[in-house]
Amino acid sequence: MKVCLFGMTLTTPGDSIQHDEAVRLDSATLREFVDRKWNDEIVFALTDYIAVSAKSPMFDADWTRHGFIERVVTDAVDWIKTQPVKGLKVEIVRLSGRTPVIFFEAPTTRSGSTETVVLYGHLDKQPEFEGWRSDLGPWTPKLEDGKLYGRGGADDGYATYSSITALAALDAQGVERPRCVGIIETCEESGSYDLLPYIDALCHE
Repeated sequence: MKVCLFGMTLTTPGDSIQHDEAVRLDSATLREFVDRKWNDEIVFALTDYIAVSAKSPMFDADWTRHGFIERVVTDAVDWIKTQPVKGLKVEIVRLSGRTPVIFFEAPTTRSGSTETVVLYGHLDKQPEFEGWRSDLGPWTPKLEDGKLYGRGGADDGYATYSSITALAALDAQGVERPRCVGIIETCEESGSYDLLPYIDALCHE
């Protein structure tokens, strides 16, 4: 079975979500939950995120001193901590000299499950570039006709919020799921050179 939210797909190996669980997943209720979360919380969180010039280290060599990456990571973690996901734990993991990552874990709600789903995203951004419409800009978010304009909202700021919302939506309906872990990095637009050291550090998690 696949559950698609905000363009993200949750899957489990071997299509192992049981048929009765799929039947219990009410699509109308799911959409209502996601729409409410999006309109009441995520749009505002992404608006704040877009306003921060959290450029990837390749485009901001002094990223540590500027503190923009730290800001968006902290904001995302603060939001995650408020979400209704069963057993959810989240932390900011730091390795010396490397950009931080967010690691979250939601233990399985399905009896006997040994599977793990890995969710991924990133919070660092491309630079400003040119070609913005006169009333738009990379760090000046604008919601117009249902579209939120600005740098980073779609690549990839939404990933953190959509991943957690997907889990919360399943839990809200009592649909059992496997263990889910998430890694949100802040070096993707620079080639993810910090990601593998974190994978090594977190491999036993």
